[in-house]
Amino acid sequence: MKKQELLNFVNKYHLAGATTSVKWVAQSGTLQTSFITDDQNVIGTVNTTTIDLGDNELGVYATPQLVKMLSAVGDDVDVKVNDIDNTAVSIDIKDKDVKMKFMLADLSVIRQVPDLKQLPDWSTSINLSKEFIDKFVKAKNAIPESENFGVACKDNVAEIIINYSSINTNRIKFSVKCDNEDCDDMSVVCFSSNGFKEILQANKDAESAKLEVSEAGLARATFNSKTFTSIYYLVQLQAA
Repeated sequence: MKKQELLNFVNKYHLAGATTSVKWVAQSGTLQTSFITDDQNVIGTVNTTTIDLGDNELGVYATPQLVKMLSAVGDDVDVKVNDIDNTAVSIDIKDKDVKMKFMLADLSVIRQVPDLKQLPDWSTSINLSKEFIDKFVKAKNAIPESENFGVACKDNVAEIIINYSSINTNRIKFSVKCDNEDCDDMSVVCFSSNGFKEILQANKDAESAKLEVSEAGLARATFNSKTFTSIYYLVQLQAA
């Protein structure tokens, strides 16, 4: 197995430290996880077809520790899941020179992820092109203290506002044509700029991506390639 494949999977939910504890579900040559960030602003799922860990449920309580440990091994690794009475208890990871053991947690200590059974109608859909991602990341980096970004729509054009507030503040905004022809006009709805930036950066290898936003206060970002699917739900933040 390529270490980068495992890191790519981890990075898509870890989001630079936003999520620490998750349950991995390995089945039939796929690896999947559902997660909620520690600040509870993002809920998501990540699925990859490049990692085969047998048929196991693995409690990964300390994702930051796993990321640090992976830096000690080379690019090509062997990964083995160790179990006791059909319960996964640890993972052995080794390259040609280095061997490591990562201890797994009891699944009962992993935070349960809410089930989003009823989704709202999406007011707009935006294609997350490379150009969009570059603009957003640069704008967020230019105002690192910003905690939100706003999305508003009018006449099939979406306006993205980094560091939105109802009062005068430093802010950066840019416009993008909506991807759906029946885009609804929508007043500003705000979401976590920190979370969305990390989502974009973790999914730069996606072949297609889109952001859907509802005026009801929810956004969904979807990323796809031949080997993975990532879906993120962002919960509305109240702007100042």
